[in-house]
Amino acid sequence: MTLLYLIRHGETAWNADGRFQGQHDVPLNDTGLRQATDTGAALARVPFAAVYTSDLARAAQTAAQVAAPHGLTLRADPRLRELHFGAWETHTMAEIGAAHPELLAAWHTNPLHVRLPGGETLAEMQLRVAAALTDIVAAHPDETVAVIGHGGTVRALIVTALGADLSVFRRLRFDNCSISLLDVTDGRYLLRTCNDLCHLGQTRPHATWDESGDQWRRTQGT
Repeated sequence: MTLLYLIRHGETAWNADGRFQGQHDVPLNDTGLRQATDTGAALARVPFAAVYTSDLARAAQTAAQVAAPHGLTLRADPRLRELHFGAWETHTMAEIGAAHPELLAAWHTNPLHVRLPGGETLAEMQLRVAAALTDIVAAHPDETVAVIGHGGTVRALIVTALGADLSVFRRLRFDNCSISLLDVTDGRYLLRTCNDLCHLGQTRPHATWDESGDQWRRTQGT
């Protein structure tokens, strides 16, 4: 059995502002760094054989905290990057709504068939993420592996692993530094845990911007 710990990166200033990051290389803010530290500490005794990460800074900084207790070198893979939002990146939802109301409405109602200007489709992202998943599982039979990515990355990994239709993409929620757990036995995937935040304690997010779901998510009743 291969065991996969799927982890979304910690908070960034653009998460806090509700700004689309996509493949812009935005680092963690102070809260995100604390979340990453808490995540690494919580997973210090998990016997990881490898730690894979998106090559973007916010994921790599989070992954570094997971890898450090184990003395592992990060394995960066650009296929684990967030959805490329093209011209939307750097902008807030309000700014996009004012400039492109019809396109934003289409993104809300039928995202599977929308290509954002200069960006990629959800299906294209899923293809690259699925290829990364196949390679990671093949390289680590009967081992435990951490995979650190983005809200879109983790969604695509789980949708692919469960053989679900991509239309369920937005019905999955992943907060900053959440942990989801997949096991793989004889090519079959089982989702054990989804969006676990118990390890964060005081750094557990009260609100998080989920750019793949393009809305604010509230936690802890706030």
